[in-house]
Amino acid sequence: MTTAAFSALAGPIARAVAKVRELHCPPPTYRPNAPVSAHMTCPKCGSRLNFKVTTEGHTSGRCVAAACIRWSMQ
Repeated sequence: MTTAAFSALAGPIARAVAKVRELHCPPPTYRPNAPVSAHMTCPKCGSRLNFKVTTEGHTSGRCVAAACIRWSMQ
C-alpha cells in the first residue's frame, strides 16, 4: 500500500503515529538512540501535536486542541 493510499484510509491517530515513527524510529532497530520529545502539526486540526518516543520505540502524543487526537504508548 502506498503512503497516499494509507493516508486516505487511516484515521488521524494512525497517520500521526506513522509519521512520528517514520521520522524518529529508523531501521533496522526502529528505536531512537535517545528519548525524543518534540512537536509537529496535527494531521486532524492543524494545531500543535506534542509527542514523545522512548528508547524502546513506544510513542505517545497529544494535540493541544480540545477534544482532538491523543494516544499513549503505541
